[in-house]
Amino acid sequence: NFQLLVSQQDILKITKNTLDFRAPQEVFNGWFIESNIDSNSKFVVLKKLLSLFEMEDDLLIKYVTSADSPSTINRFNVRRNYWKQLLPLLQDTDLYANVNPTKDHWLNAGAGIGGLSYVFLATNYYVRIELSIRTSIEEKNKLYFKKLLKEREAIEVSFGGPMEWEELPGKKMSRVKIEEQGVNLYNPDDWQRMNAFIVGNLARFERALAPYIKKLR
Repeated sequence: NFQLLVSQQDILKITKNTLDFRAPQEVFNGWFIESNIDSNSKFVVLKKLLSLFEMEDDLLIKYVTSADSPSTINRFNVRRNYWKQLLPLLQDTDLYANVNPTKDHWLNAGAGIGGLSYVFLATNYYVRIELSIRTSIEEKNKLYFKKLLKEREAIEVSFGGPMEWEELPGKKMSRVKIEEQGVNLYNPDDWQRMNAFIVGNLARFERALAPYIKKLR
């Protein structure tokens, strides 16, 4: 959608005049951009473009710059420490047996089919367990979701409670999730409550969905 891009010159200058640039680089059918920019500027532009094209869910950019504040580095350490103390508590499932703590606010484990994964997410607002349906093909994601949705009643009976079913129209991914709100990852006093939510629900969440995920193959 180059027309959308051309209309947003404040995000990325793109013209058909090579004289507008120090080091012009053709990107599409005679349209040029500046290629002589530093890596940090590239990341800034990419983040803006992802928002412009509503593709935030399609690409995760992770980078650390010299400008990162001590508070940012501390957040990374808090996340790693939280996952480090949580993982040994997961005794009723092997999903995360080979997963290591990271500095991210999420942890992934494969669900048995490419593009499908069980995910933990922990933020300063909530802790969540979800089945992420995120293959490279949007139509396949929506098909998988709708097949699982047809079995919603049986899945939720097996789980022992309601789940949130989010097809996310207009987004590539879909998901099924359960969530505990009102907790803060960066407050260690909340960790016990967060642990109880994950440990108490993960195995049941997996067992409820796994038989129906197998049918998607």
